[in-house]
Amino acid sequence: MSAKAAKNPQEPLSISKGRLEAFSDGVFAIAITLLVLELRPPEAVSNDAALIAALGALWPEYLVYFASFATIGIMWFNHSALFHNVRAVSYTALVANLALLLGVCFLPFTTLLLGRVGLMPSATAFYGLTLLAISICFNVLWYAAHVPAGEHGSVYDFVRKRNAWNSIGLIVYAGGTVLAHFRPLASIVLFAAMAIYYLLPGTVRSALAASADGEGSRAD
Repeated sequence: MSAKAAKNPQEPLSISKGRLEAFSDGVFAIAITLLVLELRPPEAVSNDAALIAALGALWPEYLVYFASFATIGIMWFNHSALFHNVRAVSYTALVANLALLLGVCFLPFTTLLLGRVGLMPSATAFYGLTLLAISICFNVLWYAAHVPAGEHGSVYDFVRKRNAWNSIGLIVYAGGTVLAHFRPLASIVLFAAMAIYYLLPGTVRSALAASADGEGSRAD
């Protein structure tokens, strides 16, 4: 916690950026590692032809694995960009960060579910809801991290600060979740495309610009 907050109970609670980033990086690393552990190799194959065929039949799992890996990767990218200009983290931002990590840690489970049952509409929609929840949590974290020290945010201010960069993910994940009920494969492809978009250098630069424009950075 902030030294000032410890001396003066009236000061807003905050922690150092370094502690939050170190903890978050560890969680991101564990979650992204768990994804590959959910892939199950083919069993009871007797020759090369059977093995190749069995590996090829796993292509939906590869696609979901890529979408999940890229999604966690972009969250880590944007998380780093988010705190690039932030010096201290408020209590609200800390809670929002924990909510984000909760969703990130849950993603390997939904990835495993799709691997086990295939691209069923309900399972794919559940996967989409997880991505949507992660996106919402990240947006709340972005807003909370840039509320100036001593001020209180509001739902109105949160909505007012929406722009293309921080809204497109919400729209695509929500749309993909609905699409999953009709075209599960198209939904997964859409989620993967969204991840690729956020991995592009220009999009990462937009994240850095959004963080800088968020004005401010909390002071210790």
